[in-house]
Amino acid sequence: MNGMLHPGAWRAGLAVAGLALLCLALYGPPAARTPFFTKGEPREALVVRDIVDRGGWVLPHRPSALGRTIASKPPFFHWVAALVSRAAGGVTELTVRAPSVVFASAAVVATCVAAAPLLGLGAAFTGAVVLATTFEWMNAAQSARVDATLAALMTIALLIFHRGFVGDGLSRRAALAAYACLAAAALTKGPVGFLLPALIVGAALVVGGRLRLLGRLHPLLGAAVIVTVVGGWYLAGWIVGGDPFFERHVLKENVFRFLGASRLASGHAHALTYYLYIFPLGFLPWTPLLAGALAAALRSRAARRDPAVLFLLVWVGVTFGFYSAASAKRGVYLIALYPGAALLCGWWLAGLGAEGEPGRWVRTRPARIAALALLAVTALPLLLILAEWLGVGALDLLGPLMSRRDRENLPLVQGVIRAYAPLVALVAAAIPAALALGFRALGQGRWRAAFAAGTALASALWILVFGIFRPAVAERRSLEPFMASTARATAGAPLYFHPPTFDFSAAFYAPGEVSFLPPEGADGAYVLIWDTDAAELGSAERAALEILATSAGTDPKGRRHMHLARLRADPGG
Repeated sequence: MNGMLHPGAWRAGLAVAGLALLCLALYGPPAARTPFFTKGEPREALVVRDIVDRGGWVLPHRPSALGRTIASKPPFFHWVAALVSRAAGGVTELTVRAPSVVFASAAVVATCVAAAPLLGLGAAFTGAVVLATTFEWMNAAQSARVDATLAALMTIALLIFHRGFVGDGLSRRAALAAYACLAAAALTKGPVGFLLPALIVGAALVVGGRLRLLGRLHPLLGAAVIVTVVGGWYLAGWIVGGDPFFERHVLKENVFRFLGASRLASGHAHALTYYLYIFPLGFLPWTPLLAGALAAALRSRAARRDPAVLFLLVWVGVTFGFYSAASAKRGVYLIALYPGAALLCGWWLAGLGAEGEPGRWVRTRPARIAALALLAVTALPLLLILAEWLGVGALDLLGPLMSRRDRENLPLVQGVIRAYAPLVALVAAAIPAALALGFRALGQGRWRAAFAAGTALASALWILVFGIFRPAVAERRSLEPFMASTARATAGAPLYFHPPTFDFSAAFYAPGEVSFLPPEGADGAYVLIWDTDAAELGSAERAALEILATSAGTDPKGRRHMHLARLRADPGG
């Protein structure tokens, strides 16, 4: 056997390779194909461009409606994107999304690798697949926002602490790796990057009665790393940026965002119960599996006494409570608990075995009715897609049942279906097929087959949503084509935003830096202005605008179109 790998090593290697390919297939194409059409992504891209073009490595800035302002997040995400952009020769959608793709994929693989010795390879692999294919994780993994990078760095650190909690502490090298991840997480989105993991580990030590392990997790080493790295950047940022830096990075983005103070309010305020209905949607399609896993873990005294399971329960519970207590809430914030929740799913499914007696509920009449109803619900979109392909216009029949916003988007959806009808129909058909196979496997007690069907369902669903519909919608909404034609029309002449118009996407896709039109105006200047802003101008100001072109793309809400206009030197001429 000399020179040959143990069969367990082969299985682990195949699991890692399979997870990496799954992440690449799910996250890569949307990240590469989708132009910017929302507010958040081009905003972060402009920060990356500031680093690449202006060398703003310590304290990056970006344009805004108030002029050049300090970037609202610490720069680790932007540093990585800037390095990728410089290597690629320019800042693009893909280079700015690259940190999200890479770190989210790394966290999926790390979930399997780190949990396998504690829960078994089967449970760890299952948990990693669940993590990779949940809606909110998938959404963050191909987005040019900091959330996936933050969650991934905290995940890797918590996975290391998980092993130390179950074992007899951590080596200094392992602890250093964990604290380095926490420092990078704090440099991605502020102190939450180390405070939340510290709360999780501390709560696990208390609940599990393992406080004796605290010293073996090397907390003084962690404090030294975090104070040196994170404190060093905050000090440098304050030296460079002064009071505006302190107000934005310390007060607005941390203190007021958590407490919900009105001064410098950061937005996204929601009720305490917000996540009770948002989280089940974000964890789809695995929410029912997680409900079963949580119920099994909480009912079983043996599970609650198992350090490997207890740590996961604390991970989920503390994170949910932490973000629920905060004033600012977004569904994506909770992806910090997804790895723990996903591993609980893997633990429970592994305990059921490959095959066994199905639960009595599977064969009950309500369960069968629910299964048929769910199949009908998933088959209905397929029928509507086929009808649209044949030119019947079946979606128009649903118009009266939709909200005004959805009715406005109906032609856009119909255009995507007709443009990609065969592919859309094929992927849509896979969803009810996978669902039917999954229900059949559940009825026969074939748990692994049911999980495989669920994975196929999730993959087909997210390919449909993120791989087909979102890029097609983005192409129709994005200002990229309009700004490309603007570059040709202006031929290198200065371009201005006409107050109060400002848009991050237009600023990113513009041929050069777009300034704000000075109060005294600039005769003959080219300006960008939303159609709604132009309509609100006085008659003399409107007369001074010669509209040259209007965008097909819109603002992030899909309600406004942008004009390219030229200021007339003589409005009456």
